[in-house]
Formats: sequence, C-alpha cells, structure tokens
Amino acid sequence: MMDMRGGFLARGFMALCGVAALVGPMSPVAVWAQPAAGGWTPKGCGAAPVAPKVDSADVSRFNASVDRVNAYEKAARTYATCVAAASTKEQAAISADASARMHRVHESAAQVQKQVSDQFARLSAEMKKGHDHLAAR
Repeated sequence: MMDMRGGFLARGFMALCGVAALVGPMSPVAVWAQPAAGGWTPKGCGAAPVAPKVDSADVSRFNASVDRVNAYEKAARTYATCVAAASTKEQAAISADASARMHRVHESAAQVQKQVSDQFARLSAEMKKGHDHLAAR
C-alpha cells in the first residue's frame, strides 16, 4: 500500500524540497498567491488557487496530499500564465497611452518653440529695419 503516487519522491519531492529550501520553512496552513496590498489585480484570471496543506500522517493521507499538490501545481501554473498575459497586455496598453501622451506633449512644446523662434525672427527683422531706417537719416 505504499504507492506514494508513482515516483513522486524520485522527481517531485526533491523539487518540492528544493523550492522549500529557497523560500524557507513550509507553513502547515494552506496559502494562496495574492497581489501586494493595494496593488494591481489581473482581470479575467479568476481567483488564485489555494495551496493545499500536506498531510504526512500516514501513506494514504500523504498520497492524497500528492494528488492535491499536483492539482494545485497545474492550477497555479495556469493562473500564473494568465496573470503574466494579463500583465503584459495591460502594460502594453499603459505604454501605448503614455507614448501617445508624450507625443502630444512633445508636439505642443515643439509648436511653442517654433512660435517663440518665429517671433524672435520677426522682432529681429523689425529691429534691423528700424535701425537701418534711423541710421539712414
């Protein structure tokens, strides 16, 4: 009765332990991924999957935990892929909007600079004309 879900210990458990070593001790309670407080929330991805609690009280419970962890891994990868796609889409929209706004600002500033330059050229020509007129007397 010790099936331990067909090689899970040989592959997944070591990977799971490796991840646990990277992130620190594993909490005994179920947790789920959430954006930072007040942060961006993806649209269309649904709720983040909840990480299951691993129960290693006996082989049967551990095998059930393996099944829940595998299901969670699949759901979490799907959710993470959706979040990445939604993030990319929204960032592209923000970038396009910012580029359009910057273009409008640049064009307006360039127009003001041209108007000022034209006014200086006109005033310079008028000053020269006035100077020449007065110098000829």
